[in-house]
Amino acid sequence: MSTPTYSASRPVASDSREVIDAAVRAATEELRETLHRHGIDVSFDEIAQLGHTESWDDEGQRWVNVDWEGAEAG
Repeated sequence: MSTPTYSASRPVASDSREVIDAAVRAATEELRETLHRHGIDVSFDEIAQLGHTESWDDEGQRWVNVDWEGAEAG
């Protein structure tokens, strides 16, 4: 059985460090809420320690991505 991956992404409106940090915080909080809905108890800090990735879509929009690969609920 494969380990499930949960993720959350947010668009980044500018190259400002404050804007990037806010997008990462928002994606991290969304991911924490998703994990809790699936019965996985994990803190914001535990997710934040994993870091984030950045990507660009076909239209050139920059995104931050936060992923959790971990145990299933239970």
